[in-house]
Amino acid sequence: MQQAQTRNFYQLTAETTHRGHCYHQFCMSVSVERDSPSYQEIAGESDDVVIEALRDLPRWLYCQLEQEYDGRTSNEAVDETIMANGYTFTEIGRRFG
Repeated sequence: MQQAQTRNFYQLTAETTHRGHCYHQFCMSVSVERDSPSYQEIAGESDDVVIEALRDLPRWLYCQLEQEYDGRTSNEAVDETIMANGYTFTEIGRRFG
């Protein structure tokens, strides 16, 4: 991103907006503009670089959330919670006591 900004004299700005019902990197719309006093175009593929960099954060966050969910819902974690809280169950799986 630093290189993209340097090529464009630090005149790039980006705006992200959410679209749809889900929350991941492809549910956001990213627009990149160059605020140039002489109306210069964005240099090279700088807009693509900025868009990809901005999508890296939700991609990373989503991955972290998936790992946390998998850890908390693993058989070992569920067994540990049952034991720690002293839960008991009937033969058909309903909580008892």
